[in-house]
Amino acid sequence: MNNHATRYGLWVLALSALSQPAQASTWQICRMDVRITEVVKRPYPQLQAQILKITPASATVECPEVGTTLTFTPETTDYQAPLPRRQWPGKGQSVRVDYRYLDGICKGDGNDYACRIKHYPLVDR
Repeated sequence: MNNHATRYGLWVLALSALSQPAQASTWQICRMDVRITEVVKRPYPQLQAQILKITPASATVECPEVGTTLTFTPETTDYQAPLPRRQWPGKGQSVRVDYRYLDGICKGDGNDYACRIKHYPLVDR
């Protein structure tokens, strides 16, 4: 190995040792008990629900207020896919939703902007 390659390798090693590891944000979770008030069909199918009870995962989580109305598309418990419509709760039913969000920076048209990724998995079904 020549001297230049050795110095380059040591420089890369030193730089990586000095760098802080990248940290990903963590999902913030609000466990909510809701009562379905409507099945909205337009512009696309969603559930509308009144929030009955909220249990935040920590004191820093921003949860909606009890009594407010929430419109959402229910998801599977692993929040990887929308729940099939035949499995949606009906009007008047009470269900538990683990509202999860992750704040970050999104990119659009070359401009960065603050955004929030939201998920609404149904639990205990």
